[in-house]
Amino acid sequence: MSVIKSVVAVTLAITFASPALASAGFVALEGSDATSFHRDASYTPQLFKYLQGSSSKSVLVFNSGGSVSDLSAITGGVATTNVTSLAGVTLSNYSAIYLQTPGNCCSADVNALNGYGSSVNAFIAAGGNISIGNYIGGGYDGVVVGGSATPAGMIQGYMAMNGGVGFGSSCTDGEVVTALGTAKGFSQPPVDGCWSHQGYSNSYWGALGYVNLISSSPTEFGYADGTGNGSSFLARGGTLGSSGTPEPETWALMLVGFSFVGATLRRRVATSVAA
Repeated sequence: MSVIKSVVAVTLAITFASPALASAGFVALEGSDATSFHRDASYTPQLFKYLQGSSSKSVLVFNSGGSVSDLSAITGGVATTNVTSLAGVTLSNYSAIYLQTPGNCCSADVNALNGYGSSVNAFIAAGGNISIGNYIGGGYDGVVVGGSATPAGMIQGYMAMNGGVGFGSSCTDGEVVTALGTAKGFSQPPVDGCWSHQGYSNSYWGALGYVNLISSSPTEFGYADGTGNGSSFLARGGTLGSSGTPEPETWALMLVGFSFVGATLRRRVATSVAA
């Protein structure tokens, strides 16, 4: 039995610990200001559990504005680590990065990741997740989220923060959680007074591989592309926050390992019968 136990142990160790099996993480664009500004105790723990996924590592809250709004009391037990600079930070020590908006409202610093592009991309490629709060368009240094320039007319919200192209509602509570969002652990939030300050055009971002998790009311934002359809929270890549489901390669390794165990058992039984 000691041989079988050893085989099982090795199989499980390879299956669940092999870094080669890690899939790339996801990038999420959060148009809502509910997390840092309104400190919504319903939405925030859902968001941070989504970011953490099945990892036990804490979420890195990064605010390039010089001060971080401590969210640890409303993350539903998901541990956070607050930093105002990524200099000297080992990203692999964290499950995800939450890029907080300076002042907690209402637009992200589009220069915050400049100089860290290669390390952030390596973090995502290794399975780390990243959420950019109140993303207003434009590219970071080497981190691709939708192109290197602001896509005119495709991001709208509070005070037309996409550079003055068109107008969106300044405050709204018209969001509806999609079926995919529900599957990822999100539920309809309570009324905040200002739930989403920004929205993303489905027609533009969908072509880039992003999917809706929390979709705005079709009449909430009037986009320059004429669609009138937007979402306040988009994500692409990776497992989109799924937890605990082994990848196909993982299942393959498990089957090989346990097939070996079965074969060993059969040989031992045959030997005993013969004896």
